[in-house]
Amino acid sequence: QKLGYKQTLHRTWNYIENFCASFCALNFIGGVRSVFFLGLLAGGPKAMWSSYLITLAGMWITAAVLAEICSALPLSGSIYIWAAESAGPKYARFFAFVVAWWACTAWMTFAAGNCQTTANYIISLMVVYEYDFPGGISMDNVKFRAVVWILSEAFLILAIALNHLPPKWYSKVFKFALGLMMLDFFLVIIWLPIGASKTYGLRSTHDAFMTTYNGTGAPPAWNWILSFLFTAGTLTGFDAAGHIAEETKNASVIAARGLFTSAIATGICGFLTMIVFLYCTPSFD
Repeated sequence: QKLGYKQTLHRTWNYIENFCASFCALNFIGGVRSVFFLGLLAGGPKAMWSSYLITLAGMWITAAVLAEICSALPLSGSIYIWAAESAGPKYARFFAFVVAWWACTAWMTFAAGNCQTTANYIISLMVVYEYDFPGGISMDNVKFRAVVWILSEAFLILAIALNHLPPKWYSKVFKFALGLMMLDFFLVIIWLPIGASKTYGLRSTHDAFMTTYNGTGAPPAWNWILSFLFTAGTLTGFDAAGHIAEETKNASVIAARGLFTSAIATGICGFLTMIVFLYCTPSFD
């Protein structure tokens, strides 16, 4: 009410829902998997783990700052209002608009990109199971591109439909998403190394950590910097806990805690996933 509007949301969620919102928005397992190739091309293993640690430090510092702001202003507008309050009365509207414009654009592209990435992974099973597609499995094939587009749109419609579920269902959706991600994570760290060791073999510790690779054609220093496209792309979205703060009990404590701990958990799980992938990656040759 002090900020000029009446609360209409119900405070029924606890820490687990708040944590799940940010943790699932960060989606470490999908993020590492979908842009892992960027890190391999831009610097290779040595650049990937070192750049990841640098990004991790920046992410946790940022999350700590946002958690403090969230504790002071646990409102559903979250980052827009936080930006406005931080900028002061004179520039509040401008900075709130910039943040809102950036967030809106980013999440639209994230949603579309995630849907197409999911479609690509499902369709890649055609290659694994040696399925013959009319005209070939290639983006040069118009029919194949049409199938990818249709499947991507189907996932996008499903994602949009989730926003129209009854409010009381979202607690279950958050918990289901968390369970699904952790199942994926444990399958990766257990099954993938077993599968790799029984086929082409695991990479040595030296190859997994100390080798470099330039697949971009850029100068070495610039190529290394490009590895941050991989690390930064897997560590964004922890502000989601702030978006549902007005639906969280004791929000000044719980929402801030959910925001920060989800960033910590994501960083650790994402780093472990990347290390497993580095050991299981076939030879670049």
